[in-house]
Amino acid sequence: MANTIINVTLKTEQPLSISLPVAEYTQPNRWHNAPVMTHGLNSEGEPLETAFIPSSTLRGMLRRNVTLPRMEKRAAESNPYTLKEAYADLIGQDSESEKQPDEIDPMAIRKLRQENPIVGLFGSGLGVKSRLKVSHFLPVHHVLPDVFTGVRKDLGDNDDGAVLDLVSPEDRKEYLGRANANSKRSQAASLLDTLKRNKRQGKGGDDIDTEIEAAEEKVKTYEDIMGGMKNSSRTLLTYYALPAGVEWTGRLIIDNSTDADIEEIVAALDRFSHYPMLGGQQARGCGEISGKAEIMFGGQLARVITFGGFAPSTVTDLVTAT
Repeated sequence: MANTIINVTLKTEQPLSISLPVAEYTQPNRWHNAPVMTHGLNSEGEPLETAFIPSSTLRGMLRRNVTLPRMEKRAAESNPYTLKEAYADLIGQDSESEKQPDEIDPMAIRKLRQENPIVGLFGSGLGVKSRLKVSHFLPVHHVLPDVFTGVRKDLGDNDDGAVLDLVSPEDRKEYLGRANANSKRSQAASLLDTLKRNKRQGKGGDDIDTEIEAAEEKVKTYEDIMGGMKNSSRTLLTYYALPAGVEWTGRLIIDNSTDADIEEIVAALDRFSHYPMLGGQQARGCGEISGKAEIMFGGQLARVITFGGFAPSTVTDLVTAT
């Protein structure tokens, strides 16, 4: 067994929308928490920023595409995964993963690795260390997320309002009342956001809490008038996404790799190639990825895999692994 390095280049065929969790006691970054990191310094010694594809995004895709074929096969054989098995293989979480280091039985871990190749490769919690390391993926040149906007229209925004002529008078009256209430709710919600922001920044004076309470009451009043539809059907959409047409480089490292490990990764990339979508906002044009993976054995390029295009991947073997 030896370590295997897989150098991967991804290309965003379409924008890639990823939103990271907000760390505790912090505020989202100005890109709605799209992934941005400090990467080097400029000539004045000031930090430079660049977008990146988080390692967890690619790692999660690989683990899912390794596990799902097993789950599908078991289901077809009327032997479906248990919930415990699904958590262990898809998420890497089970009762063993909750144990503290001094509670872990090394012999039990060794046995688990032998019996479950997915956990053996990807790891599970604190107990089973992952043999697969995945880097963040960085662009060749510094780029930052793009902002995308759109609007979801309401019934009365289409066909000069002709749609409303096709519903009952009672429903038309209900719609017009809701639309009016929604407009006022939106104004009250905007005021509420401003007041809360002012309070966080120490602005607004002694009456800020009273003003916030009054604004909250207005929002609730108009929501009550709107009835079951609390949210507006007319919605402004704003999201950030990593730019299209950019190449992102990173690598996978498999410690003590086996032939089975390599074949799992190759199969996972092939499955992804048939539906190469990552991230969110996929219904609005985001998410398509293509790429190339170069597998290195002993410092020598042994295999090249190209994937993407909603088609099978292509695999080119250059040397035989030993």
